[in-house]
This record gives sequence, C-alpha cells and structure tokens, in this order.
Amino acid sequence: MAGKEEWDNVCTQVNTCALTGAAAFFAGIPDAGIVANGPLWCYFYARRYLEKSCPSIGQRFWGTQPDNNAVIYGTEECLLELLQSVRESYNPSVLFIENSCAVSLIGDDIVGIATQANMPCPVICIDSGGLIGGFWEGYRAAAKAYFEAMPLQPRRMVKPRTINLLGCTIGYYNSRNDLQELKRMLTLAGYQVLAMPGAGSTTSEIATMAQAELNLIVHEELGKDLAQQLQKQYGIPYLSLLPPYGMEGSLHWLKTLGQTMWMDEQSLEIIKREANCLVKELRSNIRDAERLWGELQFERAVVAAPSSIALGIARALNLEWADTGPLIAILHDGMPSSVVPDSMDIINGQNNSIEIERRLAELSSGLLLGSSREKAILQQKGVANVICQHIALPVHDEVILTDRPFMGLRGSCHMIEGLWNKYIHLCQQQR
Repeated sequence: MAGKEEWDNVCTQVNTCALTGAAAFFAGIPDAGIVANGPLWCYFYARRYLEKSCPSIGQRFWGTQPDNNAVIYGTEECLLELLQSVRESYNPSVLFIENSCAVSLIGDDIVGIATQANMPCPVICIDSGGLIGGFWEGYRAAAKAYFEAMPLQPRRMVKPRTINLLGCTIGYYNSRNDLQELKRMLTLAGYQVLAMPGAGSTTSEIATMAQAELNLIVHEELGKDLAQQLQKQYGIPYLSLLPPYGMEGSLHWLKTLGQTMWMDEQSLEIIKREANCLVKELRSNIRDAERLWGELQFERAVVAAPSSIALGIARALNLEWADTGPLIAILHDGMPSSVVPDSMDIINGQNNSIEIERRLAELSSGLLLGSSREKAILQQKGVANVICQHIALPVHDEVILTDRPFMGLRGSCHMIEGLWNKYIHLCQQQR
C-alpha cells in the first residue's frame, strides 16, 4: 500500500496503485498489449487514468473481470479466455499481464497460464496490486521486468552524440508536451534520442538502446533504478539531472549534458540565440505589466508534485520566475534520493498529511503550484487570495488541448505567462 494510507484515500489523492503505475510503463510502448487480471473496477480505474494522455489505450488494454468463484478458486479459466481473444484480434510485440491485489493473494501461476495460452509474442507477468506500493513502485517494477525479459541488442558499436531518456512516462501531467520540448532542444543541440522506454518508443526502438553513449534520467524517482540496471547489464553510463525548468535552468541542463559528453560550447549556439530572443520578448512584456501591477511576488509558495518535478520547478521559481518568501516543496512520491537545496523546506507527501494541511492553511496571499488535491484543501479551509497553477495529477478543473510544455525554453514562457495572468487577475479582484 502506498505509504500508510488507506486504499479508499489513495484514489482521491496524488498517488495511484501500483497496478496503474505498471500499466503506465507498458502503455508508453505503442506496440505493447496490457492485461489487468483482476476486478473490473481495477481495470477501469487504471484505464481511465491512462486515457487522459493516451486516448487509444483501450484498444490494447484489457481486463479479465474474474467472477466470485475465480477470486476463490483461481483465474485460469477467465485469463485463458481473454488471451485467446487477444491472440485472435490483436498482434502485440510484447504482452504484459499484471495481477491486481485480490488475484495476487490467490497465488495464481500466471506465467504458467500464459505458457498454456501459447501466445505468439513474449509475455511478461508480475504482481502489481496496490498492496506492493503506489504508482512509482509499479512503474519501476514493470520497467525492471521488461528489460529482464527483453534483451537489448549487444553494445558493439556506440553511436556518437546519442542518448536515451529514462524515467519518462505518459502518466505525468502534460508529459507528452514536455517530452516533445526536451527532444526539440536536444536535437537543436546536436543530439539524437534513440529511445524513451515507457514514453512513446516501440519495442524495436528500445532494443537499440545499448548503442547510445549515455542514459539521461529525466525523472529520478522513475528512472534511477533502471539506469543502474542497464549500466550493470550493458555498461551504459548514465547521468541524473533535475528536469530543465526555466530559461537558465534549461541552458544549465544542456551545458551539463554537453560537458559529460564532451560537446563544445558551439553546440549550444542555436539554443542560446533562441533563449536570448525569448528573454528579450519576456522582458518587454513583463516591464509593461510591472508598471501597472507591480512586481510578481508572493509572501510564500508551495510546490507539490513528484519529487523531480517539484524540486525542478521550485528551483526555477526561486531563481527565475518570481520573488517569494518561504518556499515549501511537497514531494508526492516521498523523500528524494538527490541533494535538496538548504533554502527549500521539504515535506514527505506520502505520510505527512497533517503537516501538509497546516502549511497550506498558512498560504493566504501565496502561490500554489501543485494538483487539484492541494487546491481542494485550500478551498476546504477557506484560504483566500492564493494563485494556483496545476503541475501534477490529479487535475479536475483544467484541460490542456495545446502543445504548451512546462519544461524547457517554451515551457518557461508558458509558466511565466500563466503566473502573470493569474497574478493580474487577482490584483483586479482586490481593487
């Protein structure tokens, strides 16, 4: 179970079950099929979560829906029936079968059942119910199982200036737009992205990963274990950096990557020119806004999201985007393994709900960058004059239909635009 929370609370908070996290990894492989061996509720919960960023997932994600007898005596019959249907109507490159909590307790040998089905593709089976953790534990378990079952091509020839992006997922808010921006910047800087396992790469693209010079971890809470696994198994070195938020943050991210891969400063010239043009445009617009509304500043700020996102955005907020008083980061996945700046107050979002509510209750005239969960607490406690901007799931009162990212150069413009527009709106209300 995620943290020490009850299951009926987890579904309304920022964490989901491990079944959803494991399904998210395979949902990010377009030619993979997914089977949730468990109750219909578990299947539809995971599917609904993933449909927001992968609308066609229902075409390759199925649930067995075992009846009461199956939950007691075993799910072999209903699982074999579903696998027969999959074999006849779909041709995945790899099939992932995951047991829900209830089915995990039965102890069914799903590997043996899958062998009976004689599927024409590799089949990967794990127990991934909520009893073993939440979204992050499920994602990591699925990624580990995939690379244990699906060997990469030998690391005989390394392609220069090639990287893989690890720890990416369609299960994060606005992730598709963020990944497009990362790939765009990397391409302009002279790199080639070979694969992003769990975030859009096919099985054939993933198979070439050992040819890359470097594995670059985007979200450490998802990708660090996998990076270590691939380094041990294939000798691929890895680099872990906070995601690139803000103009300076994005340039620093690319510069650090370049130093690791022996790239000269010239590789950043195109990116620097773009950044300089955007900064001039921003300064011109912000200067006019400041004359009318004053500087963008907040008495205090809270950033709540998975740890890599929360820490990366908090750094950009503090160094580039606005003036703030005390800055608090609520980490949805718990405490990070990376170093945290001394100037930042960190709260474990997994098991510190009382402290989180207390800090949010003190946020009047402040800034919240988080999810609808934190926003709901503000509303319940009647905290006024808080500017809220979504950066993490769950999100119940916003729809993104454009390609505007949060990360990178374009993402920095988007974030500053959102903060200023909401700040101006608040100033108008208070007059």
